[in-house]
Amino acid sequence: MAKMLQVADSVTPVKLNSQHDKEHKLTQNGIWIVTWDKTTTATANNFFDTYKMPSHVNLIVDVSQVPSGILNLFVLPKMKRYNHDILLSFDEIYNVTLPYKEDYLTILHVKNKKITKLEFLKTESELRRLFD
Repeated sequence: MAKMLQVADSVTPVKLNSQHDKEHKLTQNGIWIVTWDKTTTATANNFFDTYKMPSHVNLIVDVSQVPSGILNLFVLPKMKRYNHDILLSFDEIYNVTLPYKEDYLTILHVKNKKITKLEFLKTESELRRLFD
């Protein structure tokens, strides 16, 4: 089983497609925000729908457990309404390496492909403080 990433670990800047099927390479210097379920994804999307997403931020959604029918019929059409990029990670093996805390957004601060700080946030107001 893959080891969960921690502070000081190197990250693999993989390429992911957005909800608009545009390829993105994860930033090597910036913030990765990882969502895990409907609630954490809604929190991040609502926030970035109100506040412009900075260019050094990647919003990554673990969709590896979503059945393809539900993803294509319900999840993707809703995500396509957002202007900010939502990067879809289908790779279950990669996703289990990302730090996880139930009901929380995972925030990875990345510099030179290394994790410098790890946080777990729950609310839009906590996200706002992250960017203040």
